Amino acid sequence: MRETDWTLRPLDDELGEALRAELLGWPDIKARPMMGCLAFFRKKHFLGAYVNRGLPKKKPDWVNRPDESTFVWVRLRPDDAARAMKVPWLKQSRLEFAGWVEIPLDSRKMLEEAVRWFGRAYERAAAPVEKSATKRRSTRLHKGTRKKK
Repeated sequence: MRETDWTLRPLDDELGEALRAELLGWPDIKARPMMGCLAFFRKKHFLGAYVNRGLPKKKPDWVNRPDESTFVWVRLRPDDAARAMKVPWLKQSRLEFAGWVEIPLDSRKMLEEAVRWFGRAYERAAAPVEKSATKRRSTRLHKGTRKKK
């Protein structure tokens, strides 16, 4: 096992192990190291990351405060993020990226909440992105078909 093969490396908490096992059991999910975290992808779509002090690579103090539990960041679409922000124990990610929520992994209930929101991100990553009619029309014009006057 390579030192950076975090998909197999034991995590230092039970809830993190349970989250990883659950997500890696879903079709098309891969885990990779990213910025000192364990990031989860559905094919090429970034879903979120597990942040843990025990993983290698020094992280800034504002990411890894010693008095707090491990947590996950989940990347959601704006409408899903707005719904997530209505849940009292969820908050916007400290990275302050639009659509990213932070979920502390300090109980079984929070693990279930994290899996729920990862599931939403997973479903949305599979949905095809619709092109607007305007974009399709302008693409046709660029390919040599011009509108007649």
